[in-house]
Amino acid sequence: MRKDSIEYNGLLGGILVFIGLTAYFLIMNAIGLEHNLELRALNIIIMGAGVFFSIKSIKKKNENFDYFKGIGTGMLTAVSSSLAFAIFIFIYLLSNPEFLQEIKEVEPFGNYLNAFLISFIIIMEGAGSGFFLSFGIMQWYKKRTPEWFLKEQKNSKESK
Repeated sequence: MRKDSIEYNGLLGGILVFIGLTAYFLIMNAIGLEHNLELRALNIIIMGAGVFFSIKSIKKKNENFDYFKGIGTGMLTAVSSSLAFAIFIFIYLLSNPEFLQEIKEVEPFGNYLNAFLISFIIIMEGAGSGFFLSFGIMQWYKKRTPEWFLKEQKNSKESK
């Protein structure tokens, strides 16, 4: 894989986000806060940092950077990290059924939850938040209207 490709930058960012999410979960687990599901909201900061890093990385390495390459890189970062983290949580829930039971007791639709469904929800949350983060970050990085385009438009109006 070339270092200026969407795949390279997206997967590299995805690995970093996965490491960040897993470390955050394990730290919360070590200090006894894994039951506080509201702390999941802080995952958006980890995801946002990873998406930002990936888009910044491909912009720096790729001279043909455009809006869709940035969105694609951000989405690949979000989906790959969410998929890897969902697999980690799936394995964790299967190996720790007490934690799954505690989630079932706290959540409103807890009776319907299982390890597979929780993992699926993590993938959907990660992909959704990743799309919005990619879109928002690309508003910062998108190219402005090129000078040559403005000159062409001006010349075509003057010739009419």
